[in-house]
Amino acid sequence: PFFARGHDTGKRSSDRQRHDMPSTSAPPTLLQALTAICTRALEASFPGISCAIHVAPSTKGAHYQNNTAMPLFKALKDAGRSAEAASPKAVAEKLAAQMTACDTDGLLARCEVAGPGFINIFVAPAYLESTVNSILRHGPMPPPCAPKRVVVDFSSPNVAKEMHVGHLRSTIIGDTISRLLEFCGHRVDRVNHVGDWGTQFGMLIGHLKNVFPDYATKPPPIGDLQQFYKDAKKVFDDDEAFKKVAHAEVVRLQAGDADSRFAWRQICEVSRREFEKVYSRLQVELEEVGESFYNEYIPPVIRHLTEIGVAHDSDGAMVIFPPGTKHEQPLIVRKSDGGFGYDSTDMAAVWYRLLELQADWLVYVTDAGQSQHFELIFAAARQAGWVGDKRLDHCPFGLVCGDDGKKFKTRSGETVKLADLLDEALRRARADVEARLEAEGREEGEEFVARVAAAVGIGAVKYADLAMNRQSNYRFSFDKMLSLTGNTAPYMLYAYARVRGIQRRAAAAASLDAPAADSAAGFVLREPAEVNLARQLLRLGQVVSDVERDLLPSKLCEYIFELAGDFNRFYEACPVLGAPTAEVTASRLALCELTAAVLALNLRILGIEPLERI
Repeated sequence: PFFARGHDTGKRSSDRQRHDMPSTSAPPTLLQALTAICTRALEASFPGISCAIHVAPSTKGAHYQNNTAMPLFKALKDAGRSAEAASPKAVAEKLAAQMTACDTDGLLARCEVAGPGFINIFVAPAYLESTVNSILRHGPMPPPCAPKRVVVDFSSPNVAKEMHVGHLRSTIIGDTISRLLEFCGHRVDRVNHVGDWGTQFGMLIGHLKNVFPDYATKPPPIGDLQQFYKDAKKVFDDDEAFKKVAHAEVVRLQAGDADSRFAWRQICEVSRREFEKVYSRLQVELEEVGESFYNEYIPPVIRHLTEIGVAHDSDGAMVIFPPGTKHEQPLIVRKSDGGFGYDSTDMAAVWYRLLELQADWLVYVTDAGQSQHFELIFAAARQAGWVGDKRLDHCPFGLVCGDDGKKFKTRSGETVKLADLLDEALRRARADVEARLEAEGREEGEEFVARVAAAVGIGAVKYADLAMNRQSNYRFSFDKMLSLTGNTAPYMLYAYARVRGIQRRAAAAASLDAPAADSAAGFVLREPAEVNLARQLLRLGQVVSDVERDLLPSKLCEYIFELAGDFNRFYEACPVLGAPTAEVTASRLALCELTAAVLALNLRILGIEPLERI
C-alpha cells in the first residue's frame, strides 16, 4: 500500500471532506452556453464548413461578442463557397439571425452586427435572473468535468534543513491548485516529495551519534536543524577520520543496518515536526512520501527501461535520451558507480504514480530551474509507454526577490527562513489591526485581534504570491501585500466583510436575522450595475475551468478583484436598504448573499479564511 511504511502524516486525500467542495457540477457556464448557440448557428448557416468559434466577453457595451465571422468568411473562400456570403459582415448577419433561431433557452435578448463583422450579444435579463437564482439556491458549483485521480507534488523541503522562502511558492501554489482541483470534483493526492535520502545522511547520522550518543533511548533535542546541518558539514569538511565514518554510515544506511536506519528516522522525525509547524500556520495539508519511498522501485524500473530499449549503457552508466527534446544532457538513471540520483528517483516516482496508483494526471510544482529536468522525465515516460492519454504538467514558478530585484535574502546575505517570514507578517498585521481599532475607538477581545491578524498576515503572504503569474519573479514587499488598496488580501478580506456588514445592517433594520440564501423570491435585474454584477457572478464557472486548464491561480485573484469592484459599483448605484420596493430590496440582498458566497469560496480555494468582521 502507498503509505504502509509510515510516510503518511495526514489523512488520505480521497477520505478528506473539504468545505465548499460540492459533489455535483453546475450546468454549462454562460460562455459555454453561448458558444453552443454560436456553434449550432454556424452549422445551420453554412453546413459542412469547419471553423473555430470565438466568443468572448465584450468591453464595448455589449455583454459578449461573437468574433467568428471573419475567419469563417476566409474558410468559405478557401472551400470555394464565397458565393454564399459577399463579405464578413454578410456572414455575421446570417450567423446573427441563426443565433436567435438556435436559442431554445431564452438566453439571448438580442444580437447586433457591428463593424466589419462582429456580433454583439446581449443576454436576456430573465435568463440572468433565473440562472443566478439557481446558483443562490444550490450554492456556487464547479464547472462540468470528468473526475480524475490527480497527484499534486509540491513543497518538498529537505530533511535536516529548515524551510526557507524558496519553499513558499511551491507550498502556496501547490495547495491552491489542490484545493481548486478538489472543488472541481477530482480525487487529489497532495504529495510532499521530501528530500529524505542521499549521501548527506551518512554525515548527519555520524554527527548525531557523536553529539547525542544516547539517541537510541532519548529523542535528540535538536533545536536548530540548520545549525545541526552546518555543524555536521564543518566536521565532515575538516576531519578526515569523520569523513570515513560518514561514508561508512552511508553504506550501512543503504544496506538496511538497523542502528543507522533508526538514527535516520530520528533525524527525519525532528524535521517532520518542524515542517508541520509551518504547514499548520499556512493551513496546508500534505502527505509525506519522501524520496526514500521509491528506493525499492528503482532497480526494477531501470531493468524494465533497459529491457524495452529506453535506457542504454554509456560508459558504465545507464542513460536515457528521450526523443523530441532539444537538450543534449541525458537522464542518468544509474551512475557508472552503480549509484542512483534524482533522475532515478523521479523516473521511479512517475512509474509508481501512473501505473501503481493509476493516477490520471500528475502535477509537479517546482521552480522554473527544473523545467528541463521534467521535460526529460515526461518525455522518457512517454517513450516508455507509461503515459497514454494521461496528463503530465510541470508548473514552474519564478523567484521570490527583494526590493533590489535579486533573490530574497537577509541583510547578512543568508536565505530567509520561512518561519521568520511568517512571524514578521503576523507581527505587522497585528500592529495594523491594533492601530486601526485604536483609531476607530473600537474595543475587541484578544481572540478577535489574533484571528484577524492571522487571517490578514498569512493571507497577505499567500495572496501576494498567488496574484502574480506564477512563472514570473516577484518582489516581496510587506508594505505592498498588507496594503488596503489594490489587489491584495487585506482589500479582498475587507470587501467580503463589507458585504456581510451590509447584510447585518439590513437584518437589524428589519429586526430579523441575516437573510438566508433561499429567502429571496427571485431576482429583479433592471439597473446596469445589477446586470453587470450578475454577469460577473456567472463568470465563476468559466474562471474555475480556465484555472483547471492552465493551472494559473492568478486568474482567480483577478476574478475576485474585478468582482469586488463590480460589487462596489453596484452598491453605489443601487441602494440596498433604500430600494424602491420590497421586491427590489430582496433581490439586491440576494445579490449581496451570492457575492459573499462567491468571494468566500474563492478565498478558501486560495487558502485564505474569510472574516465576517474585520
